[in-house]
Amino acid sequence: METVYYPDEDPVTYRSQLDKAILEYLKYEFNSTIRGVYAMAQQLLTEYLDPIIADGDVFELGNDLRSVPPPNAKVNVLEAWEEAKRHAKCCEMLLENEADSAELVLSNSIRWAKFWSVRSATPELREMFAKTYKRLSTGIGGEDGKTS
Repeated sequence: METVYYPDEDPVTYRSQLDKAILEYLKYEFNSTIRGVYAMAQQLLTEYLDPIIADGDVFELGNDLRSVPPPNAKVNVLEAWEEAKRHAKCCEMLLENEADSAELVLSNSIRWAKFWSVRSATPELREMFAKTYKRLSTGIGGEDGKTS
């Protein structure tokens, strides 16, 4: 990670040199800011990666494992992917330490599988998640991942 200080905006922290090179090129090419070109790039990628036009409510992502967007939610799929990865890591840690957390982990897994069965970028990924959803939802969690 590298933080760069620009004279025309607040400091920006990059994850990689490639991110920095791409965003700086766009910044100077479009005479914009890093945040401005990042927002444009993210919007273009999101539109390309999201296979549906979401018609549900706007969904605010959070750190609660019970909080997973429904498949039709208006949510940035790139941010949803990052949130799903955080949830997966948290679930992994819960299963390593607390035996009674398995039900919460199953519920979270069912909800994310349902979401990605509709919102994954490719038909192959949607099919894979649909199979996972079907397999997981026949267990104690039921179809919606509700455990109680």
